[in-house]
Amino acid sequence: MKHPKTGFENLHRHTDFSLLDGYGTVEEYAAYSKEVDQKYLCISDHGMMGAIPRQIAACDEYNLHPVFACELYCNPYQTEKSEWQYFKKQFSDMTKDEVKKFRKSYHLLAIAYTTQGYSNLVRLTSWAWTQGFYYKPRVNHELLMKYKEGIIFTSCCYMSEIGMAFDTGGEEAAEEKVKQYYEMFGENFRLEIMLLDFVKQKPYNAFIIKMRGKYGIPLIVTCDCHYCKQEDSHYQRLMLMVSQRSTIAQVEAKIKAGKAEDLFELQDQNLWMKSEDELNQKWQSDYADIVPYELFMEAKTNTVSICEMARGVKLDRSLKLPQFPDANAKFKEAIIRGFEQRRLPQNAEYLGRVKEEFGLICRKGFASYFLIQKQMTDEARRVCPEILGWGDGHEAVGPGRGSAVGALVCYCLGITDVDPIKHDLLFSRFLSEARGGSTMKTRFKNVDPINEAA
Repeated sequence: MKHPKTGFENLHRHTDFSLLDGYGTVEEYAAYSKEVDQKYLCISDHGMMGAIPRQIAACDEYNLHPVFACELYCNPYQTEKSEWQYFKKQFSDMTKDEVKKFRKSYHLLAIAYTTQGYSNLVRLTSWAWTQGFYYKPRVNHELLMKYKEGIIFTSCCYMSEIGMAFDTGGEEAAEEKVKQYYEMFGENFRLEIMLLDFVKQKPYNAFIIKMRGKYGIPLIVTCDCHYCKQEDSHYQRLMLMVSQRSTIAQVEAKIKAGKAEDLFELQDQNLWMKSEDELNQKWQSDYADIVPYELFMEAKTNTVSICEMARGVKLDRSLKLPQFPDANAKFKEAIIRGFEQRRLPQNAEYLGRVKEEFGLICRKGFASYFLIQKQMTDEARRVCPEILGWGDGHEAVGPGRGSAVGALVCYCLGITDVDPIKHDLLFSRFLSEARGGSTMKTRFKNVDPINEAA
């Protein structure tokens, strides 16, 4: 059967930032997206958004549009960190089933489709790590409701609240969860099906399709990508063995005994990133009896629609450092003062070097950054004797490390205690016209170098 091209975009995709779970890299996914004519790159790592800088860089390189997402860990009973000690005391009064419910981390796919949605997704993941961490960074329903604006949520995989309700309580229990999420998120809620080899996926997809018919909730289809190419399956499975601290024999015994609900990824070697043609083939060979053709086409088209919505997310990629008023002038004054205090020779070598460094730093808009570093090192030296009860403060900083010791301005400002000219160290290893500002907006394009260093 030949399928017309409707368009399909992968919205559920894990990179190596999903530690010991995702094997594919951002760059691999981007290159393959270009190869199979997908126009967007959505990354939805488990509980974090750390891949975003690489995602943006890869999209720039391959002319793709980034879509920002996260597969959140959620538990309705998750408390704030400040309440945790109180809640922990209640474990003794809870039944085993209640304790099990609290310990469970359910999956929830969240996709930002507005700039406000992106900010809210950052808030959710930040809270999860700083206030909601319990084995995994988790959020609760209250927080989801507070920061739901601009985000599309999906029913996600079998490890979601809906999927686990279906697993333990059947269709009736799962439908209650569908209704609950639909009430929470309204038109921003989507039902998600996956064309996987996981043994429980077919009946779960059939249930999801039934809910689509009953409540009219839009349907999407995803691949739950954990690696880029099909041949990478073996390596991802080995990585999962490490995370589960299990051998292949132990995992197979769990699967055989029906005790492997948390290991569905190990039961499936079908988690690579698929093109639309590959997805069509998978539907035709394994899912045509479960997913009606019209719904399959609709579910693919809906993935493109979400990406088109998310295309409006614009991130401010300029420098986020605090900016001093008249930063260039203050930077120049501090350099001149330090140059004199260090009693550096006022010859062509030193004066030429400090002019060169000052001009480049100002052109790249980094003057405030260097002034901030000076404040930090000055303050560290000031408070160190108070804390230690001995010393002159130099113990707090040290002479310097890394390529920054190649900057004469750092020596003048007291950030480092190494004269780079005396020790033949290169400033270009630290900063040059070609590096250090390629992704940042240059704020001072017309700054002239110091005409006279002293």
